[in-house]
Amino acid sequence: MQLLDDATTIALAANTIAWSVQSGPITGISGGGLATAGTVYQDSAATVQGSFAGSSGSLNLTVINVSNDDLPGYSGDGLDDAWQVQYFGLNNPNAAPSYVSDGSGLTNFFKYTAGLIPNNAASTFTQTVAPVVGQSAQKKVIINPIVAGRVYTVQYSLDLSAGSWQTLTNATQSDVGNVRTVTDLSAGTRKFYRVQVTKQ
Repeated sequence: MQLLDDATTIALAANTIAWSVQSGPITGISGGGLATAGTVYQDSAATVQGSFAGSSGSLNLTVINVSNDDLPGYSGDGLDDAWQVQYFGLNNPNAAPSYVSDGSGLTNFFKYTAGLIPNNAASTFTQTVAPVVGQSAQKKVIINPIVAGRVYTVQYSLDLSAGSWQTLTNATQSDVGNVRTVTDLSAGTRKFYRVQVTKQ
């Protein structure tokens, strides 16, 4: 708005204003005042300035993150860009899904899915099988850790053959802290177990 000498104001045409980027991921502003933003991995603040006839004013903007997997260098790899930047910074090849960044043997994709810290070897996932005292036909599958936003599905197979894995249904479940115990009530004498982790 332009303030006139009678204290009234009139709207200025966008193309009469000199625009500049003060901060944030704005890549340019057209003569008509249309701002263009770069790709971001999280909602990011930006400030632009407009100048006219010796006066200037600033405008605060928010550049919205429209996709979780479109940041150049990390786009389309199946991992959340914000997670990769948090742990690896920008454009780091060690953030690739198949990379094992900490010597744990677990890939970044698995650690992301399981809610673990990718560059910390102590941040790991375990599944152990233990007997149930006094119940020879039962077995406990102990999952550690369980993390919010994940679904843990215990599966079993009698012979490990392809296509033989089934979801365990005749079972009870209890959680203590971040450890879950799933008890197979009909384990029998021979059964193999695995845990499928899914990120919601």
